[in-house]
Amino acid sequence: MENSEAAKGAQITQPKATQLVVGAVVVDDLRQPTRFLAAQRAYPAQLRGQWEFPGGKVEPGEVPQAALARELREELDIVVKIGVEVTPDKSLSTWPLKPGLEMRVWLVSTDRPEISPGTSHMQVKWVTPVQALDLNWLAPDLPIVRQIIKLMAAGQGKCVQS
Repeated sequence: MENSEAAKGAQITQPKATQLVVGAVVVDDLRQPTRFLAAQRAYPAQLRGQWEFPGGKVEPGEVPQAALARELREELDIVVKIGVEVTPDKSLSTWPLKPGLEMRVWLVSTDRPEISPGTSHMQVKWVTPVQALDLNWLAPDLPIVRQIIKLMAAGQGKCVQS
């Protein structure tokens, strides 16, 4: 009986499940990108004005690429072609954002050169790699920006899935 009483009183803490989010680096051309889309956050207040890649949470049972396409339709009203996934390095498959939150990122393209920011962002703009480094990015997105710049410098054909 003592064991069952002890079990009732003991708190069992389970690790919090990791929430997966997806992000898009919208490029002007998947074969030879020269610019990509930066989105300036509208909210929450502590992040307002900082730059990020558009995207959002993967819903239960949803494939990440489907979530990415859905989020871009909802946020920016665009339909995209999905290119290669941008990974941090060979030892990691996701970008850590904060405890319990990880992101997967893909290069994507759209046929719409003019994109409206919607309600999630104050503005969106096309930037070159040099211009991107001058923006005030969310801290977790900055390593992604650096990786994108490396990918773009690698040249033609590096951004399209084979």
